[in-house]
Amino acid sequence: MKEKIEEENVVEQKEYWKRVIFKILQVLLVFVALILSVKCAVFLLPFLIAIIVNWIINPVVKFFKEKCKMGHKISVILSVVLVIAVLGTLITLGIVKLTDEVYDFVVQIPEYVDSILPTATLILSQIEEVFIDLPDTITEKYYDSINDIGNFIIDRAADIAKSIGKGIISLPEILIYIIVTILATLFIGLDKTYIKEIFAHQLPDKWNKTIRDVYDNVFKAIIAYMKAVFTIIFITFCELLVGLTIIDLIGFNINYVLAVAVVVAIVDALPILGCGTVLIPWAVILAITGNISMAIAIFVLYLVITVVRQLIEPKIVSHNIGVHPIITLLAMFIGFKLFGLIGLIFGPITVFILKGIFAKQLEKGFFRDIFEKPKVNKEMSE
Repeated sequence: MKEKIEEENVVEQKEYWKRVIFKILQVLLVFVALILSVKCAVFLLPFLIAIIVNWIINPVVKFFKEKCKMGHKISVILSVVLVIAVLGTLITLGIVKLTDEVYDFVVQIPEYVDSILPTATLILSQIEEVFIDLPDTITEKYYDSINDIGNFIIDRAADIAKSIGKGIISLPEILIYIIVTILATLFIGLDKTYIKEIFAHQLPDKWNKTIRDVYDNVFKAIIAYMKAVFTIIFITFCELLVGLTIIDLIGFNINYVLAVAVVVAIVDALPILGCGTVLIPWAVILAITGNISMAIAIFVLYLVITVVRQLIEPKIVSHNIGVHPIITLLAMFIGFKLFGLIGLIFGPITVFILKGIFAKQLEKGFFRDIFEKPKVNKEMSE
């Protein structure tokens, strides 16, 4: 009887470790597949953008087909031309305006330095008076820190100048990307059903079912969430653009309305951070330098944006992805380190996909699901 129990225990141990190894291999396979998918997505970015654009223009295509009684091909071509014309015009005007503002800012940097220098010198002299009575080691560290900050600012300015130069040099490559994206958008829109059937025909039915389930349970939620996020970013950008324009028209002379609105809207999109990360320090600096009226105007703009966001966010983001902001921030950082700026987008998306794929394991406990041994029958063990 004991030998039989021992044999059963050995068999159970073998089955347990087989299950553990199989689940670990499954997890590793999913991670490898996702990393390869992100790399392919970065490499095939024009085609990915084409798929997204097709998803955006789908309502326009339906409108032309149903309301205007046009054929599928004509509806797709008109929709692509219309959307690209509108987006192209807006993006071109935006780039031109941003370029002018950035150029003006770079030209006027010496003036800004001259205007800030007296206040900065006064503050530094007051700090130095405090440091006079301190030990030499602390004083040396203070001056080293000041030098490091100055070198950091100079280095970052040089990096920005290099980036602008690289962007100008890579204009032909950008043009090729734009042409490929437009053509891919057109071809995918014209033969969407045929392309889906080709891909489905190459894969086993079980794989097709899994892909459909992942798309229904994960990708639709991600698309809806991203749509809500970009809607909030757009609303924040419009608030900033209108608010800063009003402040400029009042007479406070903000020369870089569009650039500031874009930067603050992007910062506002980052988890944990918000528009206050830029607007509050800006208002404080204005108050310190004596521009109290403009500091109040900027702070009031911050309050308006915050209140509006609190009102609209629950309505726009009607569902919660269920990922903590710190996890989203970590995913963005890892994505940035691995894939650059594009990783800021793909990082959180990867986390959402992993959460959808491993939903059952996460509900039970990820490592518990892998390593927990099945409960042994008490009667048999006795």
